[in-house]
Amino acid sequence: MPSRPHRVPAQADHFRRCGPMDPYEHIYDDGDGNDGTTLVLLHGTGGDAAQFMKLGRAAAPTAALIALEGNVDEQGLARFYRRVSADIPDFEDLENRSRDLAAFLADALQRHGRDPDRAVGVGYSNGANILANLLFNQPRVLAGYALMHPSILYRPCSNKAIAGRKVLITAGADDPIAPEAETRKLRAWLHKQGATVDLMVHDGEQDLREEEIDRLKAWLAEFCRAGRVNAMADSA
Repeated sequence: MPSRPHRVPAQADHFRRCGPMDPYEHIYDDGDGNDGTTLVLLHGTGGDAAQFMKLGRAAAPTAALIALEGNVDEQGLARFYRRVSADIPDFEDLENRSRDLAAFLADALQRHGRDPDRAVGVGYSNGANILANLLFNQPRVLAGYALMHPSILYRPCSNKAIAGRKVLITAGADDPIAPEAETRKLRAWLHKQGATVDLMVHDGEQDLREEEIDRLKAWLAEFCRAGRVNAMADSA
C-alpha cells in the first residue's frame, strides 16, 4: 500500500515511492470528480511531474491526472529509462522499465478508482518514447496515447493488439532529435497495426508549442466524446 498522501497545490495527492509495484513518485489530482477521463503524464528529460501537471490541466481542465516523476538519474536530469548515447536507448533497460510502467499503471488506476478504458498517456520526448514502447508491447494498458516529439529510430514487431488504439503524435519539422521523416514512418507503421493516428507537425524543432497543447486539447475532447458514446451504447 502507498504511504499516506499529504496535500500539495492544486488539490493533488502526492504518493511517495513505496514497494515493488510503486516504482514512481507521482502526483494524483482527481480533477472535478465527475470526469471519467484520466491522463497519465510523463515529462521529458530534465522535467518533473509538477511541471507536466500544468500541461495536463491546460489540456484537460476537468480530467483526473496522474503525473509520474522519472526514476532514472542522468547527470542530475530525471528520465524514464537509460540510454547508451544521445539517440540510442539501452534497449534492455527500456524493456524492463516499460514492464514496470505497465504494472504501475494497472495498480495506480485501480487504486484511484479510474477506468483504464478511459485513460490516456501523454508523454513528451523521453516520456513519449517509453509510452510508445508501452504501446508497441502492451497497448491495452491505456486506451489512448499522445506522443509529443517521440524519437523512435527502430521498428518493433507487429502487434495485433494495437488495433483500435487512438494515437496523437506531435512533432517539429526541423527537430534534430526526432526527424520528421522518422515520425511519419512511425505514423504509417501504427496505421498498419490498425491504430487511429492523428499527426501534427509544426515548423520548429523540439520545442513544445502552444499550438500543440491546443491540438492535444481538441484530440482529448474527441476522445472523451467517443468514450461517453461508447459508455451509453454499453448501458443501452
